[in-house]
Amino acid sequence: MAVSVTLPALGESVTEGTVTRWLKAEGERVEADEPLLEVSTDKVDTEIPSPAAGILASIKVAEDETVEVGAELALIDDGSGAPAAAPAPAAEEAPAPAPEPAAAAPSTEQEAPAPAPTAEAATGGGSAEGTDVVLPALGESVTEGTVTRWLKEVGDSVEADEPLLEVSTDKVDTEIPAPTSGVLLEITVAEDETAEVGAKLAVIGAPGAAPAAAPAAPAPAPAAAAPPAPAPAP
Repeated sequence: MAVSVTLPALGESVTEGTVTRWLKAEGERVEADEPLLEVSTDKVDTEIPSPAAGILASIKVAEDETVEVGAELALIDDGSGAPAAAPAPAAEEAPAPAPEPAAAAPSTEQEAPAPAPTAEAATGGGSAEGTDVVLPALGESVTEGTVTRWLKEVGDSVEADEPLLEVSTDKVDTEIPAPTSGVLLEITVAEDETAEVGAKLAVIGAPGAAPAAAPAAPAPAPAAAAPPAPAPAP
């Protein structure tokens, strides 16, 4: 899947930026949060990190060109284009042997919690393929930022470049856009918490994916029955 690299908001009054230097060329591999290009505005000169790991498939804005905040700068192929259901046929090719009758005896107590792991397994694959939302570099000397407000909640749909949260640093207060379209699966940094540049703030998954649910607590073991009262002596 191609992940769009966009120009983030680098200040409340900053509306555009100029690409001064690309640190990677088309066809090169980049890692998530690795500096990808340098951008200059009327307030700061900063590096824009890669929103995902993959191959730099296309550069949309050449060096010395000026674009508006939210404009697409490049595309990264993260290699997740293969359908998530691909491993399913492999399981069908080698079916597991039928359980022995003796193993079926304790299944009565496990019937109730059995559907829960099945549901989690069905959705777990989607959340694992999510795209990380990271705190970009917001200035040469800025090393961290504080999340002041989340504009979306877990489970909400977001569009690429749509404002996702607000961050405050010692230099600027700005909005961080979503790096891709999908569903907000997880928020890893709460409001009023401080994170370093490059830290994971949230995870966005494919449209239709369900947020990862917290693991259910195991059901308590049934209490042992009280022993019967002794029979009276004759």
